[in-house]
Amino acid sequence: MKRINIIILALAAIMLCALTASAQDVTKLKFPALNPITIPKVEKVTLDNGLRLYILEDNSLPIVQASVRINCGGYLEPADKLGLASICGQVLRTGGTAKWTGDQIDLALESVGASVETNIGNLNGSASMYTLTENLDLGLEVLAEVLRRPAFSQDKIDLAKVGMRSMISRRNDDPFSIGIREFLKAVYGAESPYARHTEYATIDAITRADLVGFHQACFNPENFQIAIWGDIKKDEIIAKVNQYFGDWAKGSMPIPPPPAVDYKYEPGLAYVAKEDVNQSNIFLGHIGGLVTDPDYPALIVMNNILGGSFASRLFNNVRSKEGLAYSVGGAYTANVSYPGTFYSFASTKSETTAKAIKEIITQIKSMQTIPPTPAEMSIGKDGYLNSFVFNFDSRSEVISRLMYYDFFGLPEDFLAKEKESVEKVTPADVMAAAKRAIHSDALKIVVVGKSEDFDTPLDQLGLGPVTALDITIPANVPKKELVVNDETLAKGKSLLAKAATAHGGLKAIKAVKSVAMKGVTTITTPGGEIPIGVEMVYQFPDKVRSQADVMGQKMIEVRNGDAGWKMDRTGAYVPKTADDIKDDTKETARNTLVLLGGSDSPTLKAVYAGDGDAGGAKVSLVAILGEDGAPTVTLGIDPVSGNLLSKEYWGQGMMGEGNMQEIYGDFSKSGNVLLPMSTTHNMNGQKFMAVKLTEVTINGAIPPGSFDKP
Repeated sequence: MKRINIIILALAAIMLCALTASAQDVTKLKFPALNPITIPKVEKVTLDNGLRLYILEDNSLPIVQASVRINCGGYLEPADKLGLASICGQVLRTGGTAKWTGDQIDLALESVGASVETNIGNLNGSASMYTLTENLDLGLEVLAEVLRRPAFSQDKIDLAKVGMRSMISRRNDDPFSIGIREFLKAVYGAESPYARHTEYATIDAITRADLVGFHQACFNPENFQIAIWGDIKKDEIIAKVNQYFGDWAKGSMPIPPPPAVDYKYEPGLAYVAKEDVNQSNIFLGHIGGLVTDPDYPALIVMNNILGGSFASRLFNNVRSKEGLAYSVGGAYTANVSYPGTFYSFASTKSETTAKAIKEIITQIKSMQTIPPTPAEMSIGKDGYLNSFVFNFDSRSEVISRLMYYDFFGLPEDFLAKEKESVEKVTPADVMAAAKRAIHSDALKIVVVGKSEDFDTPLDQLGLGPVTALDITIPANVPKKELVVNDETLAKGKSLLAKAATAHGGLKAIKAVKSVAMKGVTTITTPGGEIPIGVEMVYQFPDKVRSQADVMGQKMIEVRNGDAGWKMDRTGAYVPKTADDIKDDTKETARNTLVLLGGSDSPTLKAVYAGDGDAGGAKVSLVAILGEDGAPTVTLGIDPVSGNLLSKEYWGQGMMGEGNMQEIYGDFSKSGNVLLPMSTTHNMNGQKFMAVKLTEVTINGAIPPGSFDKP
């Protein structure tokens, strides 16, 4: 053992000597010039119908790939149908074609390891194809069918809408994302195609006819560029593209370009209240520029010096020196068709919000008053120049960029010229460009956080008045025409009384002070059904505890009067917000026992709303009216037995907001009260969850601390 220790010590000494001998100043290392970048030759061909084809041969692997650029985008959507382009881009591929269903396309492609995908963004549409050479005809035919003859099946449209609604429902979850969204609105305007966003109402307004019309207007060959590269030969691929796309007739209407941006450099300070956070997210800036602006190469260098690297002024001062930010950075962005944005951002403690804003502004102004040092110039250029080679690390990047440049009329060597210009940028160029492009006294500022914890109130910063932004997600509750008169009110009240009698009678229902339930909730997902064990305890009127066992983890949510707790995305329990408590109150008001127990209230307005259907059973509908006269919930009551078979209301589900329907069955007595043991939950007519109760206890003992913070 002693001998082994001696050997180890000897080896360590040798290694230490070697390291000491080889240590040197890395700043004095000399590197050879970078090898010249060889750009492969791309062949360009225009078909008779105007479709532009880009060809790049690469026979190193038996693979062929294609990338399609489509001159269309979300900017063409009418304001009342935002989301139309995105849904069209999804259902092009998923909704099948005149020849195949979407599922048949999936099976055909998956069986040979190929893929065809589609998408439509805000400024252009895109499609891609990947296949082995031996299956090239299949890949091209599917691509052509999807782009030219989509079927837009209604079930896939509905599925796409569910996904869009889900994204809307979650858009206020992340404070940083809120800040980005509201900053873009501050810069471009809330109604601008470059900042506007979908709402429940715009998604609900989209029809299959809208998708067909959008496709017919935009999907014409003159609006298409198709790049194909891989194991191909020029003449053969031209013939194949003509075979699948050559008989496509030109359209009659040109696509309008993206709208111009009308911008005035004016300061603005906006605040978004987010009460459940302990840090602020700050965004400052204004309009950016175009990549064709003469100053753009100097602004690339300025980007890295100000906020685009770990050695930037923002990082060194705001984060490292002052310790004001968890993350900080910024950039001057530029586009081809419309101006980008100049922005800086920081995430800081609530208690240092004002100080962080001031320091960021100081660093922004420094770009106009303090010349970059040689070290900063090296950082500013090297960040761009050392990564330049990655613009050419794949055939896909080369051919897609050429397609992009060709569409906008930029020269093929545009990127090379930009690199040459960056290499020539001087400190004086950076300062001059900053003085022209940055308007430090006209910054749009957006702060997302909890104002009561700020070190200084925002309206005392000397940056102008504060605009409070409302980020509430507007509901899109469908209006139902109800006949409200003495007759319908009397019939509604009678039906509600009959339901109360059927479920045990008013005396038994009013005697219920608490309900404990155990069971299994089965979630319906595209990948199958997921069973989850659940337990719930209600102590009326305002205490609820729910527990779900998900993959071995207990997820608990508690409401105790005006307080409550829920699990966030990190697994920590955080206080419920005022909106959470408000939603809980609405849910409690819809509880069957609460509704039936209050059926004798003289102020309750229950209106007979006609006949309906509850999972195949005929029901009489009774709408319970709120203070504003609008229905808060509609009950489906069996006209014979009086059993409550369904509820409908506009609410929030796991996949967003929509028309919720609960269908009840398997009625069983618990104590003296009749309750359903099974519930099917539908949203907008689609099942998303089923609950099967195995145990219900009325007025049982509730363990101490059940409604405390988990």
